Amino acid sequence: MYTILKNEYPYLDIAIWTTEWISQWMLHIPQTNKTIIEVEKGTEDSVFYFLSNIRKNVFLNPSRDILDKYAQENKNQIIIKNLVTDAPLQKINSLKTPALEKIIVDLILDLEIFSEYQGRDLESIIENAYQFHSIQEDKLLRYANRRRKREFVEQFIKRII
Repeated sequence: MYTILKNEYPYLDIAIWTTEWISQWMLHIPQTNKTIIEVEKGTEDSVFYFLSNIRKNVFLNPSRDILDKYAQENKNQIIIKNLVTDAPLQKINSLKTPALEKIIVDLILDLEIFSEYQGRDLESIIENAYQFHSIQEDKLLRYANRRRKREFVEQFIKRII
């Protein structure tokens, strides 16, 4: 999907990841996975309409209510979101993905999109991320600060870790 998007929008800054990456750290595995595609502000509509023509279950900045009502069960959901400037990203081969620090912050803050990843499952994801990976606190907190939620994220993680 990343290649398709980069071919259509070669100059667009795009980051992509899937919730499959974190489901291994959860207590309850969700029935569906989400592919999160983040694009520069102002381009999300164009990307949404392009993907809607070739895929099903594509949503643009959806609320939990929209996902509950319209997401097809047992199908992967594709979520188009705005990419926060200076978000921690990494390049693996030619694929640009969010760093784990960004994923953790997004899981904590984006309750609408990640409703099934909350509660004890979110705690389990964070515990396992810290146990099995080297989390750069400064990178994580800098991104939380960009989202204007540094204190909340810092307290949330301290409570778990």
